[in-house]
Amino acid sequence: MVEFMLSLPLFPGVAMAMALTTVCGLLVYGLAHKFIASYQSYELRDPITSLFRMVGILVSLMLSLAFSEVISEWKAIKHAIEREAVAISDIYLTMRLYDNKGTQEIQKLVIDYTQAIVDDDWPAMAQNRFGQRASALRAQLSDRVVRLEPATAYQKDLRATIMADLDALSDFRMIRLNHTLSKPPVYIFVIVFGFLVSMACFGAYRPQVPLIALVSLYTAFIGLVLYLVMSLSDPFHGGQIIDPSPFELLVRTLQSAN
Repeated sequence: MVEFMLSLPLFPGVAMAMALTTVCGLLVYGLAHKFIASYQSYELRDPITSLFRMVGILVSLMLSLAFSEVISEWKAIKHAIEREAVAISDIYLTMRLYDNKGTQEIQKLVIDYTQAIVDDDWPAMAQNRFGQRASALRAQLSDRVVRLEPATAYQKDLRATIMADLDALSDFRMIRLNHTLSKPPVYIFVIVFGFLVSMACFGAYRPQVPLIALVSLYTAFIGLVLYLVMSLSDPFHGGQIIDPSPFELLVRTLQSAN
């Protein structure tokens, strides 16, 4: 159910998450009220209200922690992708300075590798795996760069620059690939449990139209935040996917320059 929800576009996924939490929340609220009302004791209301406040505060704190964590990781991935595209661009430009005619094949390999990131890596990452063609082209590029033989001191310096950019490319690519298999924070299940406990605490109050309306808004909001946390924790799949636009732009630029 969760995987299907996260595979939907943004707005249908959000609507489904809000609907699920609203239904679950109201169901727990109704069952809890029926159970608490069977005791017919007003002495329970004050301790249950105190419990609701404590649980509500804890759920809010954990939601804010989870949201800030996934936002930070999402931005880090996006930054790594941008820096990876810059490293590829630097390798290509430095190759032209090194020996524009003698490195034509390597320059074409750089373009093919960038295109493979878009055509091979991204669809593979959406399925929680790595692109085989992009990995193979990355290995070929490393091999060709290592086998470069500088003829002058200037080419030696340029080769060192290319190697540094190649290392940076590998580092940023690894950041991207590591998050391909990322999962929502473990304590998201604790948040869901706390949410259900808070809804059970609502059972101390008799159902009325205004209260049910407010409870529905509360549960829908929790569903929205939970969806965003789970969606952002999987940045290559679902409604909050990070697109390969930096590489698409880079491919068009390199092809026109070539």
